[in-house]
Amino acid sequence: MKINLIETGEDSIVSREYVKLDKKDFELLRKQIYRMCGLTISEGKEYLIQHRFKSLYQSRNCRSWGEFYKLLVSGDTHFKEEAVSAISTHETSFFRDNHPFAAIRNKVLPELVNKRRPGAKIKIWCAASSTGQEPYSLSMLIHEWTKTVGGISHTDFSILATDISGTVIERAKQGLFSRLEKSRGLPSGYDKYFEQDGINWQVCSSVKSLVAFKKFNLLDSFRSLGQFDFVMCRNVLIYFDDATKIDIVHRIHDLLPDKGYLMLGATETLAGHTDRFATEHMGAVLLYRKTR
Repeated sequence: MKINLIETGEDSIVSREYVKLDKKDFELLRKQIYRMCGLTISEGKEYLIQHRFKSLYQSRNCRSWGEFYKLLVSGDTHFKEEAVSAISTHETSFFRDNHPFAAIRNKVLPELVNKRRPGAKIKIWCAASSTGQEPYSLSMLIHEWTKTVGGISHTDFSILATDISGTVIERAKQGLFSRLEKSRGLPSGYDKYFEQDGINWQVCSSVKSLVAFKKFNLLDSFRSLGQFDFVMCRNVLIYFDDATKIDIVHRIHDLLPDKGYLMLGATETLAGHTDRFATEHMGAVLLYRKTR
């Protein structure tokens, strides 16, 4: 089946044919997606691949999904990176879900400071950081919290923020957000960490200074990342199968100190999957503490 698409430009309207994804090509594509980034596309989700890859399909003038698949398994690294970015979910906002940040402020940060070695930086990893709202939220929270306690400064913290998509990492580095993006989730009193830049809003330099962004695939070795005192890996493990999820969690375990904390998303759980973390409740939030 072919679906007619109408593309509009400044001077013309062009009709092009867009081929519906059949079962055979769907199987090939979802297996290749899994090999590239570990994401599991469930049976019956042909519409998801069609929707996420539509722009790429058109931009490369593909005549079939078989042709698109051949590009995906070719040596075209840039195309593969574009495909991974397109298939990945980048939904985010400042202080998303709110409760996790309350748990960080009231539980995690005080423990990190109490365990801190003299002169050592407190190192935090935000995995799957998307366009930067989560690590910037954490940096703002650290700025606010360190003003209320003695003997510690926001400069004693460093945050590594990673994402599989180079496109979103480059955008995150800019720290530039629309008015709508800025307003989504931002608590009262935090506007002071932004400066207006035309119609957009720029994260201030002090907040940006704590965060380093890096393109990184969670399927790759973690050796280059170093050790961390706290890891946030929120709303990403739900897209992996159980084997991949536990492999990632166990490798995060190796990066943490004894009794270090891991934070997952609200719908993610390690229950019944590993004995390397114990759960601790902090209000509505589950924290995972390294046990061995």
